[in-house]
Amino acid sequence: MVRVLNWQASLAEPHMREVILGSLAGLVVKVLAAVSLFAMNVVVTRTVGPSQAGLFFLAFTLVTILATVGRSGLDQAIVRFVAKDRACSGGSALHNIYCKATVWAFAFTTVLAALVYNSAGWINQSVFSLSGFEDVLKVAVVAAPFMALYIVQAQALQGLKQVSKSMFVASVSLPVIILACVLASGHSQATDIAIYFIIAAAVSALIGGYLWFQSAPKICQPQPFASSVLRRACMPLWTVAIVHQVIQWSSQLILGIGEDAESVAFYATAQRTAMLTSFILFAVNTIVAPKFAAMHATGDMEGIKRTALLSVRIMLLVSVPVTLFILLFPEWLMSMFGDAFTAAATALMILTIGQFVNIATGSVGYLLSMTGNETKVRDNVVISGILSVALGIILIPHFGVIGAAIAYACGVASQNLLGVYQVKKYLGFNTLCFWKA
Repeated sequence: MVRVLNWQASLAEPHMREVILGSLAGLVVKVLAAVSLFAMNVVVTRTVGPSQAGLFFLAFTLVTILATVGRSGLDQAIVRFVAKDRACSGGSALHNIYCKATVWAFAFTTVLAALVYNSAGWINQSVFSLSGFEDVLKVAVVAAPFMALYIVQAQALQGLKQVSKSMFVASVSLPVIILACVLASGHSQATDIAIYFIIAAAVSALIGGYLWFQSAPKICQPQPFASSVLRRACMPLWTVAIVHQVIQWSSQLILGIGEDAESVAFYATAQRTAMLTSFILFAVNTIVAPKFAAMHATGDMEGIKRTALLSVRIMLLVSVPVTLFILLFPEWLMSMFGDAFTAAATALMILTIGQFVNIATGSVGYLLSMTGNETKVRDNVVISGILSVALGIILIPHFGVIGAAIAYACGVASQNLLGVYQVKKYLGFNTLCFWKA
């Protein structure tokens, strides 16, 4: 009989022990993040109502995309270079890498945010035509540079293997601060929530900077890091990041163009609820991404394989019960946002299945990007992005929120299944065969 999970043997190996114990520590923080995000969504929808919540969620989505474009792939690159420099050079260039990545991301995103701020009226009139959205977007876009900054800081902490700190900055601080502000004020307009978004993003960036300087090793003679090396690594990752955002948010944007604000709110809450199943994926990725980079730098390909397959086991162990719970009780979960939101119960089930495929395939994106195969990741997400947008354009006009859910689920699933193929082709193992480690 094949033993799918041999924990004693895994704990005997240092790399495996670090993945298991680190994932457990990260899991605690990620559960806190998932709970706080879910609570924030519930409180926002119940405080401002479906229409105002739809305006805020749509603005939040646009700011998230803007911050991703502004980061220029630096968030992915900094994990790789920080982990490699720490493993191979003792961290001599860490601060130089960090300073370049954070300054570039903040400056570029600030320029983009200024352009969107000045174009907010045209964007709403020409694309969305939603009453009140211009004002909400103008306020929310101010948060974009701070969002770009704290995400890069979180990824830098991830490169240092500071798992809990990284996930706190990336996933916990923002929803907790927004939630606290909403509960303290009780205001009922989307523009108020957007102001809290700015405050939360700025505070998260301050926390990220503090934790970096607290955690990074103190180097007596810091070494420079070539800007050209950072730029070369960023370009394919930038394409990946942008297209990934297309897959993630295109269905919501198409809904915003063709439907009303309430439909956006229904879909946004269902999507964010379905993403609760993937909190274990983020927790494990925070551990394994720098390990993949470090092991690749030392030529330990067998270690990469064992770590990747073990991580799939951990993710399935945690995610299967959560997925089953959501599939069994979708209407009850959606009713927490308000009685009207039960209309999105079927969409929640579809989105949850898409997220489960994302989990079951493992950390294929990080496997490829941390082993020098960034262009393969780019190709995969471009294909999936085209599929997701095409399905959205075809299905959403006829099926509304359900069509948006199908388009997103197909995009996510195809991206990760293509990643499984590329990992098998270039790294020599199949992440779906997790019992073979």
